[in-house]
Amino acid sequence: MWPFMRFEIIRTLRNIKYLVFLIAVPVAFYLLWGRQSGTQDGVQVAALALVAMAVYAATGGALMAAGGGVADDRAQGWLRQLKVTPLGDAQWFAGRIVLGVLMVLPGVAGVSVAALTAGHVHLAAGRWAALIALLLAGSLPFGLLGLFLGLTLRGKTAQLGIVVVFFALTVLGGVIGAGPLPGVWERIRELTPSYGLVQGGNAVIAGHAPTLAQAGVLAAWTVLAGAAVLLRWRRSSGA
Repeated sequence: MWPFMRFEIIRTLRNIKYLVFLIAVPVAFYLLWGRQSGTQDGVQVAALALVAMAVYAATGGALMAAGGGVADDRAQGWLRQLKVTPLGDAQWFAGRIVLGVLMVLPGVAGVSVAALTAGHVHLAAGRWAALIALLLAGSLPFGLLGLFLGLTLRGKTAQLGIVVVFFALTVLGGVIGAGPLPGVWERIRELTPSYGLVQGGNAVIAGHAPTLAQAGVLAAWTVLAGAAVLLRWRRSSGA
């Protein structure tokens, strides 16, 4: 599995769209709007901006890395070729998910460096570690969702679908934008994995553990997205 992983990591890091969209953009957003003084509920505003942009990078990185190349691989027959190699279905599936989680790190690292140097964010080492661990774990449902889209849609439609889902969850989940949503939309926001990840990250930098509701939303999305991926894979394998 590791040669496959190494190949996919190199392929992803050579993707200019990935480097710009999920590393340069969140860092630029932080430098433009995240370097604010003052506190909110006892937490640095610059630290809250760190969480938002790190979630932006993590969710987008997982979506794109796990599912971005799958549709092209299907169209080119690469997935069929993999089926006759020693790489089994379980290893391929695990490799795509691990890839999605690992590709969270470059964007999160870039935003973290910007927060440390330009935003002057001061967090204890334990809170930094807890935040990164949460982002890695919380990226799992997004990686699964990206993989499902890659297995379901074709060609450029899959790439477009991933981008649309990413921005929908980013806006609806409160990663970008401020203020409550009208009516039932606010309740829907609370059920999105992006909202759960942002609120969990805010709790971590404030010195608290994420709530059961936040963890439950992320866990539910992970289970549902994982089940959808397995069902889609079995159908495609049987076709």
